[in-house]
Amino acid sequence: MRYGVISDIHSNLEALDAVMALFKKERIQSILCLGDIVGYGPNPNECVDRISGLKKVQSTAGSHDYASVGLKDMTWFNDMAVRALTWTKRKLTEKSRAFLMRLPRLVDGSAFTLAHGSPRDPIDEYLLSSLQFLDNLPYFRTPVSFIGHTHVPAVFYTDSLGVIQNKPLPEGRAVSFDPEGKTIVNVGSVGQPRDGDPRACAVIYDSEKRQVKMVRCAYDIESVQKKMRQASLPLYLIERLGYGR
Repeated sequence: MRYGVISDIHSNLEALDAVMALFKKERIQSILCLGDIVGYGPNPNECVDRISGLKKVQSTAGSHDYASVGLKDMTWFNDMAVRALTWTKRKLTEKSRAFLMRLPRLVDGSAFTLAHGSPRDPIDEYLLSSLQFLDNLPYFRTPVSFIGHTHVPAVFYTDSLGVIQNKPLPEGRAVSFDPEGKTIVNVGSVGQPRDGDPRACAVIYDSEKRQVKMVRCAYDIESVQKKMRQASLPLYLIERLGYGR
C-alpha cells in the first residue's frame, strides 16, 4: 500500500491542501497523520475537518492538539506558541474539540508505529540525536516508526556494520529500509517547515517496497500570512513561514 505521511499541519490550510493534491496525483491509498493539526496558523477548524473527513486515515495527537483542548498544560510552550494556542482554543468548534480529544498518543500497528514526538515519549520528545534513536528502539516493535515534532525531515537507522545513521531525508529520492532492522523517519512539517525550505513537506511510504520518499510542494504562503495578520497572530510566526525556519 502507498501511504501519505504528514505531520505538523499547524492550522495551515493552504499547505495541507497542496499536499493532499500532490497525494492525489501520486495515487496515495491511505493517510497517516502524526499530529499537531492545529496551533500557530489561522485555520484550525478547516484543517481538522480535512483530516477527520478522510475516508482512510490514522492519526495521532500532537502537543498543540492536546494543549488546545486542555489535555496538556500550556506552560510547556513558549510565549508565541501560547498566544497562538489561546487564539486557537477560542476558535475551535465543539466538533473540532471532540475530534482532537479522541486522538491517541500512539498508534502501534503491525507494519508501522506512529507518534508525534517519539515512540518513547509520543507527545513531547524532540528526537534529534543518534543516542535518542538508540534509546527509543525498545519502545517500538515494527520495522519503521514515523514521527514529526521537530519540523525537520530526517531518517535514523542502523547500517550493515551496526553503525547508527542520522541523516537528512533527501527530497524526491526513495530510501529503502531493512525489514530486519528498525528505522525512524521524521516526516518534517506540512504547515511550518524549519529546515530552511518553506515549501510544505510530507513523506510517501510504500509498504510493499519498504521505501519512503520525501516530497515538497509550494503553496500560497502570502495568503496564509495575510490571514494570520488579520487574526493578530504573532509577527514572528507569520514571518517564519517565508523562510522555513
